[in-house]
Amino acid sequence: MNLIGLIRERARNYRCVNCAQTLGDCEVRLLSQKDAHCTVEVTCGNCGFTFIAVLLLKPKTHPDGLPKHAQEPISSDDLLDVHERLKEFDGSFTELLQPRARRN
Repeated sequence: MNLIGLIRERARNYRCVNCAQTLGDCEVRLLSQKDAHCTVEVTCGNCGFTFIAVLLLKPKTHPDGLPKHAQEPISSDDLLDVHERLKEFDGSFTELLQPRARRN
């Protein structure tokens, strides 16, 4: 989803300061974007009232940072290990997700 689409989606949670209707069908025009800030022009889809908003963009982060395995790319060996595990596996989905001892 692009930035304007994201802003439009979030706008549904807010109301127009002029007519108090939700801003679900508002028009959004990006005026400027620098670093983690953007300035947009918002026009209410109900009454046509236009206002300027300055937004702070914060990336969504995992509370503990990235899990260890997500920090490194998946290697060819990792992919082959998964393939072999699935090929030889005979059990339930729950059993499949259980950790197993690593072979050296």
